[in-house]
Amino acid sequence: MKNLLPTLILTSIPFLTHGMSEDDRLNEYHARGYEWPFQKLVPDTPGWKNIFKRRFEQIDRIEDSNLRYNAWVQVMSSALTSPNFTENG
Repeated sequence: MKNLLPTLILTSIPFLTHGMSEDDRLNEYHARGYEWPFQKLVPDTPGWKNIFKRRFEQIDRIEDSNLRYNAWVQVMSSALTSPNFTENG
């Protein structure tokens, strides 16, 4: 019972959060010049497009939504920030 008291006290405290509304978030997103879906990959070469097209097709076949999301995040960061050292990607 002694260990239960702090838990009861903490769970009875209301937690207030202040976040941006979805409308405000979208307005800021567009005001900063972001677009979805991305208009081009960086670098924007045929080889790079083919590599990531294949990777996104592979991700689409993942059945577990959590694993699919994690794979998508990793591929998106690679598609937008990885350097391209050859004409083939």
